[in-house]
Amino acid sequence: MKHKKNLQGKRKPSHPLKPHHPSKITKPSSSKTKNNGHGGAKPKTSSSSAYSTRPIIPFTPTSTLLLIGEGDFSFTNSLVSSTPPHISPSTVITTTTNDTEAVTCEKYPHAEETISSLKSSGHKIHFSLDITKKLPKSIASQKYNCIIFNFPHVGGLSTHLDRQIRSNQELILSFLKASVPLLSPDGGIDDGSGNIVITLFSGKPYDDWNVKELAKSVGLECVRSFKFDATIYEGYKHVRTIGFREREGDWKGEERGARSYIFAVKDDGRKKKSRKKGGDKNGGNNSKTKGKDFDDDDDDDE
Repeated sequence: MKHKKNLQGKRKPSHPLKPHHPSKITKPSSSKTKNNGHGGAKPKTSSSSAYSTRPIIPFTPTSTLLLIGEGDFSFTNSLVSSTPPHISPSTVITTTTNDTEAVTCEKYPHAEETISSLKSSGHKIHFSLDITKKLPKSIASQKYNCIIFNFPHVGGLSTHLDRQIRSNQELILSFLKASVPLLSPDGGIDDGSGNIVITLFSGKPYDDWNVKELAKSVGLECVRSFKFDATIYEGYKHVRTIGFREREGDWKGEERGARSYIFAVKDDGRKKKSRKKGGDKNGGNNSKTKGKDFDDDDDDDE
């Protein structure tokens, strides 16, 4: 899912921020063994291996959701159509794209049916929404438990790597600044304020965008990060900003590793977890999420 930005007239940073180091992954502890009375070693049972296989969803079925840069709306639709659905029947999603409805349907021919289905279900769709500009009152006047921007990208404005990095950093920074005032005072993970979720592909050049440092610059901290699993969102397909293309050799986004980062306002009164006790109160559908794909971040995890 993509979101384009008009950068004309915008002041750009002189250079990209320093890339952050790869996230530290919390690994399950090794199982201890004991003699089973028959000369063999019997492993001690542990639930950590079960936790590592559980999907991580960064919101609850009743969360108020705002989705930015939705492209063809297949992610939005997956929240409704997955079995079971990821949201309750009474939950109304607010979902947006930077394109007009006509352009969206031209770029992604399958989107017309998806849009019609979402509208008939009562979900709110906003077209031509540029997150770098003033938001419409219908969005700005609301508060959200979770604001999600999956795979932000300005598109092919430049083939120069440093310029691409700076442009995408500007887009993400604008999104973060616009999102902070929209967060609800509660309903986030750890009983804190609402959360912002950004999902990016793993590796370069995406690591060079340094999303955690951008978040810190606007008073946010990364409280969770985890491997993004597209398979739990039934019907979701990653699409490009330029639209649908099917050519031999083209890479498929859903086949590439990605990671989601959950941000919260720093010092917002969230309950602090005790790592020694293994405590974890996650506001999502799957509360016990310790495992190899889960990273319990704090201020100084670099």
